[in-house]
Amino acid sequence: MNVLLVVVPYLMKLEVKEHMLRSFTAFPYGVLSIASYLKKNAPHANVRVLDCNLHNDLSALKETLKDFSPSIVGLSMMFDISYKHLSSITAMIKEHDRRTIVVLGGSAATSSYENILEMQPDIDAICYYEGERPMLKLIRNDYPGILNDPWWITRQSLLEKRRPEKLFVWNLDELIDIDYSLVNVSDYEMVEAFSPCSHRIKNKRQFILVTSRGCKFGCSFCFHSGDPDKTIRYASAEKIISHVKHLVDDYGMNVLTINDDQLLLNMDRAKQIFAGLAGLGIRIECPNGLSVAFMDEELIALMRAAGMDTATLAIESGCAYVLNNIIHKPLTLDKVKPVVDILRKYDFWIHGFFVSGIPGETDKHRDETVRFIKEVGLDWAVFNLAMVSRGSDLFRMCVQNGYIDKNTKIGDLQYSRYIINTPEYSTEHVTTKTYRMNLDVNFVNNYRMKHGEYAIAADAFRDVIRRYEDQAFAYYYLGKALWEMDRHGDAADAFEKYTEIVLKDPLWKAHAEYFGLET
Repeated sequence: MNVLLVVVPYLMKLEVKEHMLRSFTAFPYGVLSIASYLKKNAPHANVRVLDCNLHNDLSALKETLKDFSPSIVGLSMMFDISYKHLSSITAMIKEHDRRTIVVLGGSAATSSYENILEMQPDIDAICYYEGERPMLKLIRNDYPGILNDPWWITRQSLLEKRRPEKLFVWNLDELIDIDYSLVNVSDYEMVEAFSPCSHRIKNKRQFILVTSRGCKFGCSFCFHSGDPDKTIRYASAEKIISHVKHLVDDYGMNVLTINDDQLLLNMDRAKQIFAGLAGLGIRIECPNGLSVAFMDEELIALMRAAGMDTATLAIESGCAYVLNNIIHKPLTLDKVKPVVDILRKYDFWIHGFFVSGIPGETDKHRDETVRFIKEVGLDWAVFNLAMVSRGSDLFRMCVQNGYIDKNTKIGDLQYSRYIINTPEYSTEHVTTKTYRMNLDVNFVNNYRMKHGEYAIAADAFRDVIRRYEDQAFAYYYLGKALWEMDRHGDAADAFEKYTEIVLKDPLWKAHAEYFGLET
């Protein structure tokens, strides 16, 4: 049996002032997990992975269908933005062979299955949540009738109003050993999370690892917030350490990105992991954010010794009212400063995540967040405009209250822009306010600049410029940092670039005037 797993395109190029989505070719970790699991447990199947993000058109898919002739095609769709590609992809598959079973999975599919099955006639079934075991059962049985199982959503199951069920792999040790022979590793150019430390390693070879699944919390903006199942599953520390050593020895990995939602919730396990990773000579990052509630000095020391130099803290708001009553995040803000102080002791770059624009949040609340960031002393803060993820409590609230169009279908959501309109605040107001929060704490009142650590601040501003070449404030404050370092010629070049951008871009000119910067 030939099984083809296809990653539906998701890449998009973003402007500096827009909301951030992935804009680089990351390893298709979820698809690789399914493919690796199938190879190990269904040796009779020939499994192939095709990442459509690596190609400019669907010619690679057409050639693969011709050469490989799969009997089952599994499509992965993690983001709504991928939806626009589904019709052409599924039509091509069915035109090649009408008998081919076409199934769809991924978070965007799970949260919109009714809409998708109504609009996409060439999709036979949608997988409810995780795909490893449902795909294995489908392959082992090799007939369409297996799609009647409760973890597959079909038009018939919807007609009969059957409730879908999850089919989990409970022992995550079975999923840790990703088989990277399924892809060409050199095709993937990973991008490290923002940090002035992220360019210390040359000839970077970066890989992803997910060591747990699930989250017991219910933050309103999260895709999982509307799911009453708060089960969390973990891979063992021993299995994780063994796999990381394999990546170092066999692939030369020197940067490890751990993409867990709740890496630290089991603190004893987290300490075992970091203790076991020490001495491997790698850099470790956790860009999804770490929970302040589960950090103590012992853990922080182990993280630093293992190769982590940047701590990304998932704080979300510096206003207790917003945390408790709007986001529903169980975090006591009093815990943040002591953890920041310990991180500072161990020489971490300290990064904070914040979300802005959830209905109910006011400008007063946002100003409180800015004050909190300055008082706590974060090196950097990332402000994400509230993204209306289908399936989240935020999505339901926005639809019910008319903050977004109630007829919004999959593919209509613009994840690159803030789309929530409330009677109190327009999308334009929240977007501008939030961006100026970013400019305030990260540039105008930059922590390292205020404390005379100009070289570190300069590295941070350079990293911004590497990612967004027309970020005016990064040039201005790089110039100020370089001037303080007695590099007056380089400072003049940075100021000149700042002036050039401001004079040609009215929006940057408005930001500069708002903060009283020279133009």
